[in-house]
Amino acid sequence: MTHLSRIVLTGCALATLALLFSLAPAYSQATPLTGQQILQKVDARGGIGGIGSTISFSTFDVVDKTGTEQQKNFIFFGKNSADPQVPNRVLIYFLEPPKTTCGTIFLSIDHKIVGKQADLFLFLPALGQTKQLVTTNERKGSFAGSNLQFDQIGRSELHSDFNAKLIDEATVQGVTINGKKQDRQAYVLQLTVNKENDPNESFPQRKLWVDQQEFITLKSEDTNTIGKLQNKTSLDDLVSFRGRLEPNKIKVVNVLDNSSTTVTISDRQDADKLLGGLPDSLFAPDSLPQFDPTQFNDKLKTKVPDPTCP
Repeated sequence: MTHLSRIVLTGCALATLALLFSLAPAYSQATPLTGQQILQKVDARGGIGGIGSTISFSTFDVVDKTGTEQQKNFIFFGKNSADPQVPNRVLIYFLEPPKTTCGTIFLSIDHKIVGKQADLFLFLPALGQTKQLVTTNERKGSFAGSNLQFDQIGRSELHSDFNAKLIDEATVQGVTINGKKQDRQAYVLQLTVNKENDPNESFPQRKLWVDQQEFITLKSEDTNTIGKLQNKTSLDDLVSFRGRLEPNKIKVVNVLDNSSTTVTISDRQDADKLLGGLPDSLFAPDSLPQFDPTQFNDKLKTKVPDPTCP
């Protein structure tokens, strides 16, 4: 736990991280969508990257409560399925900087079973072994010192964990879409955790602004277990990828201590087209010690840098 505590940081996550997020009828039509139906459409997107296999290069700019800034770099290997029987998976390889966590691997396997938490694993190169995150403290630890929890990364089934109520419509101003600022019409949802399905939720009350065309969450507010607004999340710099919009920038601000994390996706590649999809074996917990992040470089447009760590 000592080493883990040093590196701790869907969808739907990144969800949150995962936390995260199809054209549909307008809200004003004869049979409007309910809050729960809207949340199901958010989940159906398959999180950041969508359905299928994706490889993306990401940077986390983290500012802690003292104002200290750090930059951390990762490669995300994601494989999501529209089949409710097939899990969504994300593997995150830690690049340098920082050198203290270079080579660490995080794996999330979301089985999409109501009441069952995602399986979370962490490979620690200093120990040469893979650890499953089981306890509440481990699962809710900070991912790489960021404002995201381990159990928020790769999370993709919000509709089974929350009851959603449509409370309003609103205009989200100044969202960058393919390089141009736009105002977007959004559904405003109030989410309340279903304690039977998710008794350990860190943010039992949430408010989402969901784009009415794309069903992507444009911004959200998370209230913690003692009833205080804690996190505000916004998505910006949306770009077209696989025929839909995806965010290149996600910012999470903790309004209680002024810490923040800005996630920037510098490159996103369609692994289905380039590789014919990522193999299931890539996401096997037992194979993490042998994982080679450069194994697909001969087919990728952007190459994975030399993973040699100090």
